[in-house]
Amino acid sequence: MGRRSGGRAVAVLADRVFAHARPSDASDLVALMGAGGGLVLTGANPVRAARRCREEQAFDGPILFDVAAAEGKVATRERPFEESGDQLVELTLEERVQGQIDAGADAALTPTRYLRAGDFGAVEAAIEGAVGLGRDDVILSLPMDVGWLAPGLIDKTIGVLAQASVPKAVMLGGRRNPPQRVMDGAFGLRRLVTEVPDVALFRTDLAGLDALAQGCLAASIGTSGALRHVVPPGEAGAYGSANGDDRSPSVLVPDLLSYVRGGVLADRFGDRPAPPCRCVRCGGRSIAGFLRQEDWKDARLHGVAVWTEWARNVLYPDSLDGRRRYWRRLCRDAIAAHARYNTSVRAREPVFVPPDSLWIWAGEDSPLPARGDSRVP
Repeated sequence: MGRRSGGRAVAVLADRVFAHARPSDASDLVALMGAGGGLVLTGANPVRAARRCREEQAFDGPILFDVAAAEGKVATRERPFEESGDQLVELTLEERVQGQIDAGADAALTPTRYLRAGDFGAVEAAIEGAVGLGRDDVILSLPMDVGWLAPGLIDKTIGVLAQASVPKAVMLGGRRNPPQRVMDGAFGLRRLVTEVPDVALFRTDLAGLDALAQGCLAASIGTSGALRHVVPPGEAGAYGSANGDDRSPSVLVPDLLSYVRGGVLADRFGDRPAPPCRCVRCGGRSIAGFLRQEDWKDARLHGVAVWTEWARNVLYPDSLDGRRRYWRRLCRDAIAAHARYNTSVRAREPVFVPPDSLWIWAGEDSPLPARGDSRVP
């Protein structure tokens, strides 16, 4: 699909959807991952978790380690990479990369710091560092602020990244954005994954499936909200609901193709029965039943069980046209399902509203509809 070079890292990535997860979930995830899946582990003790998956569960899919260097410092032209890690002494980029391979990674992600929008010097330095290694088992990690996708930057961004002769894993960072920025970002991201060769979209949400449908090399979908984007250095991660009272987990609702907090689902359905989830993990559990702290892990595994099915179906067609048709149809069905859900709860005003990105994925090229309008494109 699209222009692809050779090399070990490209072969590891090609046409795969990875679960981007904490090591504590790794063993449970292995049972849910199909032949086209893999793991990107980030957090404490990833090597031990990877070894357990290999030795105790005979997992033969690729495993990568995300050292999450972008969460600590901003990249500069002089220092695009984090070279200290957990060590008291600095390590070279070559040593950091080789350390991942020695620890069992199938390819190594560079420890790139956070790339502020517009700092092309830092991006070019990161590219030069990765290319200069002369290895085919390295993936250039690009934790980029979503501002890189804006109309004023996207053309030059694509031009610079297209010149990088190594596979690239883009990870977007930033806060929740207003509709226009979401729209700009979605269209900019589509351009990036279709015009830049050997590019993957990591640490993302269902945008990873849209990227695959457009010809992206690979994707990794975070098992939790904290792993579905990069938090810029100096900013605190957003947990809980907007008012801080709802501590229920974020739940992937299969019919809606959207993540909704468990407490919100329970409130919207009230005394009315919520649809059951038929995924291999839930076995008929109510989609509105993820409410307590102890439900967080179940919600994470449920989400992976659901999107792995979609991923297999997106990747099944041999042509990009076939992939796009399947994905567009799935998104349009999800928009229609929002209207059905509103009817089922007898809402006077729409309480289930399709996310702006869903309209774009469904193929709606006209200006975004007013929020609450659940027209089918």
